[in-house]
Amino acid sequence: MFNAENYPEAGVLEKAKSILRHPVTRMKICFIAELPQARMGGAELQCYMIAERLALKGYEIHYICYEKAPEPSKIDLNIHNIGEDASRGALRHIISFFSALKEANCDLYLQTCPRLATGLTALFCKLHNRIFVYRAVNLKDADLSFSKEYYWPDVKWWFKKAYSYGIKRANAIICNSVRVAEKFKEKIKSPVIVIPNGHPIKPLKNIPPKEQYILWAARLTEVKRPHLLIEIARRLPQYTFIMVGRGRYKLPELPKNVKFLGFKTGEALRSLYEKAAIFLNTSLIEGFPNTLIEAGMYYTPYITFYDPDDVVKRYELGFHVNNVEEAVQSIKELMQNPDLRRKMGTNIRKYVEKNHNIEMTVELYEKLFKELLNEV
Repeated sequence: MFNAENYPEAGVLEKAKSILRHPVTRMKICFIAELPQARMGGAELQCYMIAERLALKGYEIHYICYEKAPEPSKIDLNIHNIGEDASRGALRHIISFFSALKEANCDLYLQTCPRLATGLTALFCKLHNRIFVYRAVNLKDADLSFSKEYYWPDVKWWFKKAYSYGIKRANAIICNSVRVAEKFKEKIKSPVIVIPNGHPIKPLKNIPPKEQYILWAARLTEVKRPHLLIEIARRLPQYTFIMVGRGRYKLPELPKNVKFLGFKTGEALRSLYEKAAIFLNTSLIEGFPNTLIEAGMYYTPYITFYDPDDVVKRYELGFHVNNVEEAVQSIKELMQNPDLRRKMGTNIRKYVEKNHNIEMTVELYEKLFKELLNEV
């Protein structure tokens, strides 16, 4: 089975795909995740892109979600929304959730992000002899001690029991980086598989015209550490920083060189990536950040406080920094050296093309799902 030791680094995806060699047959697959139209996050978008392409291949795709999407899905999904019942007490929530799982009546259930749903889905699959797959998002998911180090809030004992039960009863856990997979394997015996995040990669022959700004795009939460962006911008008043995101984090008064644009999606967000001179990631807890792929698609070098599996350092995609001072110096070096920006921009584009094409990612999911079903 495809595992962490076979992680598809640059040029090794063909080997990974050959490991999962079962033929494709029709499946019914259920995703337990929010629709990106309702909650735009990396995990939600990744699940949706995988579901979209599986649906286009003819598989029957169901979605169980808590929040209603503001607009209908563009693909043929069977939506089971339980948001209203979930707000009417724990027992009503559990009954509604189990009813939705049963109504979907799928062969395989994939759930993402740590929730009560992790344990409930695992229990349902055990009772009904179905396959349960958990898709991990970052290092926090693998921390079953629920420590503050991984930005866990104060969670109830029953949540800890439910989430731990789900993780330990999964038929497989999918991780998007080796580092996350290795942390899971310290504590559990469930099969842990590494499949890289993927995105549709638009063909580009040349580096697009760049503007002189540094882009930061993330959820406004404590774990993403937007305060570091603000501190870095204060130390570099000669450069413009563009900040994109939404969330509960209360921003302080911003320096004059920081432009906060709020929540952006679609073409507006893609245009910001395309024109940015540098992308800055201040998060310390990640899996494999989608922002690295999105920046790489547009030849945008990556400065980050978290280097997933050390790819930024190994492939010279930008700079891995450990503190504000190092970030300030790295930004200066790149902004003052157009040749280095072009070199690192070309490196990150080549890396993304080789390792993070959505079609290759979906093929790995598809073959893994078939392998798991053949094991029943």
